[in-house]
Amino acid sequence: MNRPLISLILIAYNQENYIRRAIEASMAQTYAPLEIILSDDASSDKTFSIMEQMAEEYLGPHTIRLNRNPQNLGLGGHINRLMELANGELVVVAAGDDISLPDRVEQCWQAYHDSGGKAMSIYSALTIIDEHERQLETVRKPLPDGINDLTCRISDIGVCGCSHCWHRSVFDIFGPLVQETVYEDKAIPFRSILLGQIYYIDKPLVLYRRHTGNISATRPLRWSLSEVAADVVKKQKRRLLTLKNYERDLRQDHPGIRIALGIRASLYSEVQKRIRLLELDIQFNEGNFHNRICIIEKGLRSGIGLNEIGKWCIRILYPFHFGRVRRHRLRDLRSHEQSYDKISDDGV
Repeated sequence: MNRPLISLILIAYNQENYIRRAIEASMAQTYAPLEIILSDDASSDKTFSIMEQMAEEYLGPHTIRLNRNPQNLGLGGHINRLMELANGELVVVAAGDDISLPDRVEQCWQAYHDSGGKAMSIYSALTIIDEHERQLETVRKPLPDGINDLTCRISDIGVCGCSHCWHRSVFDIFGPLVQETVYEDKAIPFRSILLGQIYYIDKPLVLYRRHTGNISATRPLRWSLSEVAADVVKKQKRRLLTLKNYERDLRQDHPGIRIALGIRASLYSEVQKRIRLLELDIQFNEGNFHNRICIIEKGLRSGIGLNEIGKWCIRILYPFHFGRVRRHRLRDLRSHEQSYDKISDDGV
């Protein structure tokens, strides 16, 4: 298998304090031929100026390209734009405050080669560092059983977005992501399963930088009930966008899709069911008492499971108790959370 052109896309937004190290690491990659796209999502600081300076001074073997979005596109829109620009067969994504180890792209290529060209998504372990690049811990997220099964995929199992690499066919065949997509580490691997498989490299290839701008655990641990409710709805809306990506991709008909039509039809029906339920749940969470009663009636008419109807009833009858439970669970999650998927969280 010949060594193809690979694109490393460096995505940045207001990361002037760290972007230089991220660019240096990208330029130090051992793989060739390599195209590096330095892309800024309409930062208000000096991020793009640093990109321009370093691109102008670079004398190495890789091709350096610059992109600056005239307005902030958010994660989904930014990736869509870069997939229009990238020429590589494989696309390696990097965050503007992380550091890719020198052999990261080489290892991704080797994994793709070893899979016989079947690996449509590739990701690796990572090492968490602090603001001063002191190593804190290594995070390994190996493939769970069944991750290469679509039924498992729609249950929201993702890859490490900060170490993700994908084959360009996941965009050539399915087109752009839904514009507002945040959980690209779920939407893209779903496409990868439709076309091939996911491959995990059990070696840290990314230094993920933990700092005050990206740590979930640094958010306040004392949440009011209204803050809990707002956080729940925000995550539900992000999940809804992921499901809508699944729904659209399952409608696609292409000879490169390896999953049988009957299985795709069954999954499509399941995804639509989950979308309807989630849309009702969002309306319930955002509604007043009268709206919530109407949603329960609508749920009963549309065949929503009694388990979900029961939850809605409890939330009407005992709103304070339900809110307290949610708040305590969220506080525990925040206090123990080890977030290492900054690609999905930054700039949103």
